[in-house]
Amino acid sequence: MSKGNWDFTKSKTVDFLYLSQEDVIAAGGLDMQGTLEAVETGFRHHGLGEYVQPMKPVLRWGDAASEETTGRIMAMPAYLGGDINVAGIKWIPSKPANPAKYGMPRASAVIVLNDTETGYPIAIMDGTVVSAMRTGAATGVGAKYLARPDSEVIGLIGAGVQSRTQLMALHAVLPNVKEARVYDINRAKAEAFAQEMSEKLKLRVVAVDSHKAALAEADAFVTATIGTTAYVTPEMVKPGAFHSEISFWDTQLETLKIYDKIVVDDWKQVSHHKVDVAYRAVKAGVIPESKIYGELGEVVAGKKPGRERPDERILFNPIGMGINDVAEAYRVFRNAVKLGIGQRLPLWKNPVWA
Repeated sequence: MSKGNWDFTKSKTVDFLYLSQEDVIAAGGLDMQGTLEAVETGFRHHGLGEYVQPMKPVLRWGDAASEETTGRIMAMPAYLGGDINVAGIKWIPSKPANPAKYGMPRASAVIVLNDTETGYPIAIMDGTVVSAMRTGAATGVGAKYLARPDSEVIGLIGAGVQSRTQLMALHAVLPNVKEARVYDINRAKAEAFAQEMSEKLKLRVVAVDSHKAALAEADAFVTATIGTTAYVTPEMVKPGAFHSEISFWDTQLETLKIYDKIVVDDWKQVSHHKVDVAYRAVKAGVIPESKIYGELGEVVAGKKPGRERPDERILFNPIGMGINDVAEAYRVFRNAVKLGIGQRLPLWKNPVWA
């Protein structure tokens, strides 16, 4: 028996479940608690070595910095073992001009899930929501293990899609949070974000006038911009702060010297991509590679301790892992099957060459 009650032994027909973005949402795609659980499971399997995750190829129309201007398309294949045992791939274009030029999202994605016994597809779904939610949840899982549990103030740089899911996740895992402060170069965007998320989360969210104001008292903060100018300096990171950098260029290399722990999701993937600040700081000789404390999966799996002192400054610098897309997409798929959501489409009715 295959995943989701797909049984290829009883028929020569192969079909898969198609889920539109609306279907993904109806199947619980915006349930952050569910996403957090799925992503934490992904990290645990990563820490236990129960995965296969090839280096992700990137289509660029320029150098690494061009990803924030011209854009890119990335492929993220992965297999997640353990009690999940499913393979998949996310194909995700990111075109920064889309919002201004077309009034459409910067990123879009398609995810394919495959049965591991036969290799046949079991689902093809919109991956835009899955990708945004699992990115927020990665920070949430990081904060669960690396942030101060008594954190009260969250700082956000950038008021885009990613900051929404980042705040959703941090709010879910840090029960003492009283306020979030958001800065964006577009003041109106920050104010709209603050109003929307205040209502959504029943949390005080305020727009502030500068990145310094957003970070000054932040116990946990996220840098999530598409800018290419580094602005996070050492004096901005207070003792005990947890910093999740999900963008590439926001933090000055010298700032990495002050962190007591630097944690990534997958160092090989980070090194392969060559743009994350942790990799660039090592490459430039600003910090030794030994300064990289480890991978979050090692912490989740209990192989290394997370936060050990309340005054530790900790940087979480993830590149984003395909296994977490697979974990979250599989959760949504299973919900959809249970609820009867989506369309079953044939790949073939009878194979031409069997």
